[in-house]
Amino acid sequence: MRKRVLFALAAMVLLCSASIQACVLRMAAETDFPPHLILREQGWQGQSVELLQLLAKEVGCELVFVNSPWLRSLAQLKSGELDLVSHLSYSDARKADFAFIGPHHIESIWLIGDPSKLPKIEQLNDLSDKVDLGRIAKLNGAYYGEEFELLEQKPFFARQLVSISSIQDKLALLEAGRVNAILEDQSVLHYWQTHQYKNAKNYQALVLVYQSPVYFGFSKTTLSKAMLIKLQKAWQKLFEQGDIEKTVKRYQSTTTDVLTPSTKL
Repeated sequence: MRKRVLFALAAMVLLCSASIQACVLRMAAETDFPPHLILREQGWQGQSVELLQLLAKEVGCELVFVNSPWLRSLAQLKSGELDLVSHLSYSDARKADFAFIGPHHIESIWLIGDPSKLPKIEQLNDLSDKVDLGRIAKLNGAYYGEEFELLEQKPFFARQLVSISSIQDKLALLEAGRVNAILEDQSVLHYWQTHQYKNAKNYQALVLVYQSPVYFGFSKTTLSKAMLIKLQKAWQKLFEQGDIEKTVKRYQSTTTDVLTPSTKL
């Protein structure tokens, strides 16, 4: 009888151990999106990386990074090939496929360019029929707000847009003169300038396009409701302990009061 009990206990230990090892969170990551995703020789770093490492550790999971462009990543989350992505804006259309944990960042998308080489622009709507910037790079599949979506329907503005598949191409296109402006988060411009990227000092945030909280989007295909609740509670705990604010302040000078958890499962 004693041998049976010991055997059963050993089997349970092995089962639990296998279960823990099987907890792997596969995150989509593009090549360099500072200060949030920064690829170094020793691996991935950055604000989003550190926050996810804290979260994964809290729930006892391993975090694995998979290189994948943004639009493909969203499809892979739905198909079950990936488990999560960062910087996902909430929308009713997305809630069937994704659980939103966070927010982890307040995204401020601006029209960015060299003002000395561009016509003056005072508000976003000027681009509907008054101001022609030539070519503006936007990320394929990214959400820039309702006002921008309405503006895209204007032929005068729509012909100025150039869709690209990866974030890292934006600065290269701007430097090469292949586009005259880009749509980008202000935190990225701040990183370029503080780390003295080539010509970054010449670029300015010209007009605010969209501001919104962004979340870690978890796949409802691969993760159970119980696991999503576990992640939600872990994020809340990290927030209350001050770990989230401490991490964000290492990368940004702005206050993180607005990062109060508002998870949507």
